[in-house]
Amino acid sequence: MYRLLLLWCLCCQATAQESLVVGWVNWQPFSYRNEQQQIRGLDIDLLNAIFQRANYQATFTEMPWARVLHELKFGTVQLAMSANITTERQQYARFSHPYREEETAIVIRRQDAERWRGITTLDQLINTPDFHIGVLKGFDYGNTFRQLMARPELQPRLQMRLRLEQLLKMLQGGRIQGFILDPHGLQEWTNKDELRDELHILLRIELTPVHLMLSKKSTTEAQLQRINLAIEQLKQSPDYQQILERYQFGSLHP
Repeated sequence: MYRLLLLWCLCCQATAQESLVVGWVNWQPFSYRNEQQQIRGLDIDLLNAIFQRANYQATFTEMPWARVLHELKFGTVQLAMSANITTERQQYARFSHPYREEETAIVIRRQDAERWRGITTLDQLINTPDFHIGVLKGFDYGNTFRQLMARPELQPRLQMRLRLEQLLKMLQGGRIQGFILDPHGLQEWTNKDELRDELHILLRIELTPVHLMLSKKSTTEAQLQRINLAIEQLKQSPDYQQILERYQFGSLHP
């Protein structure tokens, strides 16, 4: 009887799903809580589909993005979604194969569109000294804008904040003239009457691949390879396109 019980326990351990702690940010339509307080979103659905194929289970913990990065360094958070590869992050994180793309754009007030219509390139933006730009702390916006942010003449004109709500208030108050993000991240606000027609895309900068980011402190290379295989399996399945199409929505028009 004891041997049968031991064998049953070992079988349960072999088939049990391994759990990974996933740090996430409230950021529609990528990750958010619906009216029933369930965690939903494009990244959540994609991650669940990847984990299903890799036989992992996600334990989601919500926190600001800057803290997600901090906890990844120490291993208390094991995985983050929607990440760009940077030299700094590579010191403490492993990166999966890309699982989707994101867009980088400069968003302004629609009422200022005529004022800034002469800005059609990033060089023109750099050479417009009265154009101040809001960015989210800890976010990376791809290689093109990363190089732009490193330009000394732009440094005094960058305003960093922790939350998009803060950047929106600064934009409405004229303290910044634009902010940078994936326009899809404005879904929560563009669905509201008071902001629906107030925002305008000045410049579309680039499309960049995004990755899952795993803590080197608390994950292994073998786990990364398991996730990479699951990503490729998902991309080759009809589920992948169905998930992407589930989150297709109208964007802001330049």
